[in-house]
Amino acid sequence: MRTIILVHGLMGTEDVHYAGCRRWWSRPVVEVRLPGHGAEPGVPEHPAASAISRVRKSITDQSEPPVVVGLSYLGAAVAFHAARNEPGAVAGVVMAGYSFLVSPDMLTRWLQGFTGLAARQRRARDHFADLHGRKWEDLLTATFDELADGCLSLPGLDDLRRFDAPLQLVNGALLQNERRAIEPAAASGADVTVIAGAGHVVPVDAPRMFTAAVEDFSDRIDTECTVFHERRRAAARRSSTDASVEEDARV
Repeated sequence: MRTIILVHGLMGTEDVHYAGCRRWWSRPVVEVRLPGHGAEPGVPEHPAASAISRVRKSITDQSEPPVVVGLSYLGAAVAFHAARNEPGAVAGVVMAGYSFLVSPDMLTRWLQGFTGLAARQRRARDHFADLHGRKWEDLLTATFDELADGCLSLPGLDDLRRFDAPLQLVNGALLQNERRAIEPAAASGADVTVIAGAGHVVPVDAPRMFTAAVEDFSDRIDTECTVFHERRRAAARRSSTDASVEEDARV
């Protein structure tokens, strides 16, 4: 049975972001801890590259191509790049709580607002310190740096169009930005799912619906009933028709 690899988001852990889903999975699941998060010692010099390498290893450890799931802008980007770097080794990718329209500058502004909020609220600071230790601010600083220098690139619509495997975008319905991300992603080749009542962290807000969406996508990969497969069949039909027209013109 195909394995599902789960990659959590920035400033979370697999326990924080996916614990609610565990009771609902009906197939093997591998949860990957991002470098520098939780009880991991220290923050790597290049955390995004280390994260991609870790997910790639998890991919190649599987006996058959897995579905790789990434949450939020860090987890989704890491899942996408790890899968793209292992062509043929991945059955598909799910990106949740993501928009292909968000630029690095925009994400940096959001993170700066998030950092300011944490700085003003002791409860938030204590939460991150309990979860990640005193290095939690270093995690955010490293993410800012990698967005600024391009070491952490956010996949855009052009990347989606060139991606050579099925991809599903799963967003909650509560955030306008992530609702608006659905139509352009669908037009660029993604399967899309909007989950009512969920916000940015979909597997926390709606764990049962999230697991159902991911497992349904995995099943449709097996039966070749995804947008990716349909587009590939349509391209083959066009190619066949064009070849027939050229042949008729030569006769």
